[in-house]
Amino acid sequence: MMSSGVALERTSSEPITLPVGDIEIDWDIETSAADRIYLWGFLLRDRSDPQDRGTYHAFASFTDLDSHQEIELARRAMDWLIGIITQHPDARVYHYSDYEMVHLARLSNSSADQTLTQAIDLLHGCHVDLFTTVRRNFFGANGLGLKVVAHAAAGFSWRDDTPGGLNSQTWFVEATHGSDERVRADARQRVLDYNEDDVRATMALRDWLRSQS
Repeated sequence: MMSSGVALERTSSEPITLPVGDIEIDWDIETSAADRIYLWGFLLRDRSDPQDRGTYHAFASFTDLDSHQEIELARRAMDWLIGIITQHPDARVYHYSDYEMVHLARLSNSSADQTLTQAIDLLHGCHVDLFTTVRRNFFGANGLGLKVVAHAAAGFSWRDDTPGGLNSQTWFVEATHGSDERVRADARQRVLDYNEDDVRATMALRDWLRSQS
């Protein structure tokens, strides 16, 4: 595959099916080097509107969060998500791998916060891990990470020249401790653009998966 320039190969023959909702939400988080979630990013799309390409919603705190502040930020994000799911019971929430659910469960278990617990209960009935679908149906010559698969399959490209979780941790440090406000503002925007591209990549990948017979 590598010598022929093929990055992704189908390994299954059955149709690929994914749960569908009129409201679809793509979800991605960013964590600091201290493993605290400082950014919850969502892409909200109404599939009943063919012109809707998704609206990005971010809940972020570019500060060195303590445990209480991390939970407060998570509560704000989950309050918003609970409201959307409650208003649209057939909504579906998509992410790539279990990273988001694992971190949400960690915060819920450590805090016993009712909002986070409610969010987990709701998500168990409507969240979809796209990585599970990709792994079941494809082999990747360069692995099956989102950056590889979304680009190879859906032709998606990130705006940043060096997108990646580890790099985003460096940008977070610049956003919080940069030498001046211009440096900090540029780093904050870089992180937000990167996170938005991540959720747009999962949307693009999902649309591509649905096009496969």
